[in-house]
Amino acid sequence: MTQYGSVGYWKSKTYSYIRTMNTSYQVNRLEMISALLSDVDLKSSVLDFGCGDGVMAEVVLEAGGKVSCVDIERVMINATEERLTRKGFGKCTFSTLCGGVECLSNYSDNSFDLVLALNVLAYMTPEEEETFYRESYRIVRPRGKLVVTHSNELFDLFTFNKYTVSFFKKHFSDYACIDNVASLLRYPNLPERTPLPIRENPLNYRFKLKSYGFEEVQQEFAILHPLPPLLMNNFDPDNLEVRECPSTTGIAESEKWKLMFMCSIFGSKSIALKS
Repeated sequence: MTQYGSVGYWKSKTYSYIRTMNTSYQVNRLEMISALLSDVDLKSSVLDFGCGDGVMAEVVLEAGGKVSCVDIERVMINATEERLTRKGFGKCTFSTLCGGVECLSNYSDNSFDLVLALNVLAYMTPEEEETFYRESYRIVRPRGKLVVTHSNELFDLFTFNKYTVSFFKKHFSDYACIDNVASLLRYPNLPERTPLPIRENPLNYRFKLKSYGFEEVQQEFAILHPLPPLLMNNFDPDNLEVRECPSTTGIAESEKWKLMFMCSIFGSKSIALKS
């Protein structure tokens, strides 16, 4: 396990994460997830991988489904159990397990109608990510669904900072001189923060899913930035308690393409292609 993907990262972030659950940031993120689940029958068997404080597990149980909750942090598992018990749900409707991707081997083939991994995959190591997709395909039923959220790599084209330079270097270095690209930007060395280990491009993410046996059928976006972050006064991306995040679910169809570049996260729903 690395400090970012798993135990080390979440041990440092658990309590601050819990404090942000009622913020505008999290409300917008949950709106995006609700849009992805709008046509999904939650009265089914669901795996909530990276369950956090159990907010989505509660949604599943309220819909009449059953949910298996997994989280790498015991604090989060305790919060989930406390939430669901307080709401009156019995242990026959949910289960909890503390651990990471290694826990997926505990579940039988074709066990779930839906696998959720929300605000999880970006923090994994490549090895953990590989295990997650392979095991998710194994444990989800034929035509079952996988719903995940990701850090949006295309957002880098909107930021006009060092991430923009990195995007050009990664994807267009065969065509563009990176020094020339950097010279176009006023702040080619900012921000100083480290990017997440795993980020996805919503334009080609479907090809990764296909390599694991999933067919993507829907994308949604959240955390809209009205300006590139360096142009926003006193912007602190880590201070979620004060950030204002407008709704992204009521955007006109003709304008939705902008979300692909102006939003820092996106969600994906896919179907398992197996008989």
